[in-house]
Amino acid sequence: MSTFNTLIFIPEGSLLNEKLAEKNALRQTLKHYGIDWGPAERIKYTSLQKQFKLLSTDEQIDLALSTYLKEDLAETRAVFAQKMQKQTRLVKGATDFLDEITGSLRLILLAKETKAQIEPRLAPTELLSSFNFAYFADDFKDKLPSKNIFFKILKDHPEIDPDSTLVIGTNLDEEIQGAENANLKSLWLAPKKDKIPISPRPTLHLSKLADLDFYLDLD
Repeated sequence: MSTFNTLIFIPEGSLLNEKLAEKNALRQTLKHYGIDWGPAERIKYTSLQKQFKLLSTDEQIDLALSTYLKEDLAETRAVFAQKMQKQTRLVKGATDFLDEITGSLRLILLAKETKAQIEPRLAPTELLSSFNFAYFADDFKDKLPSKNIFFKILKDHPEIDPDSTLVIGTNLDEEIQGAENANLKSLWLAPKKDKIPISPRPTLHLSKLADLDFYLDLD
């Protein structure tokens, strides 16, 4: 397999610890409404994990909020969004990996959240400074898995070779499917025990970013 010299990171999951962030934001949202995160709530959340695998990120959040809260979903989503802005925990090894490859590869950030929503999450680590280019939900009319998102990035930067570009994500239905729709190679970051689906089918399946070194041209 040829090596890659352009990496497109979807930060929610590949760099930011999204599972922990969403769980903490949900717990804090419930607290806002006077609900404690007790044993019953934790058991209920564990049972939701099976359904999450088949849903987009937005659908996962909507399901979790509607499961616990009877308030208007738009209202609870607004509270949840405020709590998410405070979730800054990175995936283990993410900073070291970016330090290793910065300057050697072309790095592009492609956030699913708006700039106003995700910048506070990335600011404490100054992680944005590692990227050559950054895109946010505000920059597009479409959402993943639309191929138009990747087509815009390639159009903006004609120097990018699609054949040596790798999309890095954790959500199959949005990120990996989007890469497949645009005919780009992809890396699905997921535990080794998670089986690779037939469709969408990622080019690579690794459990941590450090394992990607073998496929990179760092000379």
